Amino acid sequence: MRLRDGSVWVIKGCAHPPGGYVALPRVVDGRKFKRFSESIEVVNRYYLHYLKNLREIGRRVPIVPEQDIVEIRRWILDGLRVGDIEAQKLLQLLASRGLKCGIAGSYLGGYSQSSSDIDIHCLDKPEAYSEVRSLYLERVLEHLSLSEAVVELAEVSESIDLKIHAYFITKRYLQGRYRSRKVTIRIVNCDRVRDFLGPYVDVRNSELIAKISESDYRTPAIIKAEVVRTSAQTNCSIYLISHRLRFAELPEGTILSIRGAIETNYLGYLIVNLDAASLDWISLD
Repeated sequence: MRLRDGSVWVIKGCAHPPGGYVALPRVVDGRKFKRFSESIEVVNRYYLHYLKNLREIGRRVPIVPEQDIVEIRRWILDGLRVGDIEAQKLLQLLASRGLKCGIAGSYLGGYSQSSSDIDIHCLDKPEAYSEVRSLYLERVLEHLSLSEAVVELAEVSESIDLKIHAYFITKRYLQGRYRSRKVTIRIVNCDRVRDFLGPYVDVRNSELIAKISESDYRTPAIIKAEVVRTSAQTNCSIYLISHRLRFAELPEGTILSIRGAIETNYLGYLIVNLDAASLDWISLD
């Protein structure tokens, strides 16, 4: 969305209050911000008045009021036709597989360059992930090489070991290459996350080691994990939640070291929000 001051913001997450949107700045005064930490720094410096507590998320987040918004572009509507030929061809190909997708990212936001990645969002359906994987078997899409992954991470990597993260990217199906262009695909499903939102009735800061037992390819990712060790007394099973693509497709058996809050919501689920935690990967099986 574009604000009255000319800045471009990206709407984030599945929970938004009446009269506003949870969002992060992407382009301010002509400067593009990719890292989560950089966007938050911009908010703290120039848009501190946007920070509000949202009980569904359980913390203060930037909420842009509707009166400050000039235009909103939605990938499911406005992302059906964009000016990039290759992006349009890939979108048509996904549609031929029965997927409802749209262009997102820089092409939707109007700040793309000739070298910009192609960002695509698709609505979740039972066969969505398998259809995307089949495009790799047919060599329509290709995995990124290790060197390409390292270059990619040089711009956006945060808090995760660079070598492990780069190796992981080379195995992904939601991040690859189409006709020499880098492609990112998100399979979006907000309905699933509603039971894991706040209000939270108990919040305990903790250091824990958890092993993933059920992975997830969707955005937001809802990852089931078993607690191996923790500084806070808790049950063995927890849910790791993230709206960031880096945590989708995490292999089962991956062991994570996490410093963050274990939150118990009103339905009794024990939840760790990975987007608000400090995290290291200990091992990748």
